[in-house]
Amino acid sequence: DAQTILASARATGGQIITVEDHYKEGGLGEAVLSAVGAEPGIIVNRLAVSGVPRSGKPNELLDIFGISAKHIAKAVRQTFAN
Repeated sequence: DAQTILASARATGGQIITVEDHYKEGGLGEAVLSAVGAEPGIIVNRLAVSGVPRSGKPNELLDIFGISAKHIAKAVRQTFAN
């Protein structure tokens, strides 16, 4: 719910990271962004599939689209480096 998301964001300095294995549009990240959009000082970093979908091994596709474990870890380090 929106209040829980806001409380969590405030506890992490206004930072939120969402990760989804499909497009940004219509997904979890969009719902989170909608819930916090009117709140000042909240930043949502959304990792999701971009570009044209393709076939391949799951781990390779996660890496290609920037949503593998190493990409998530990098986003977390960059987001909370301040």
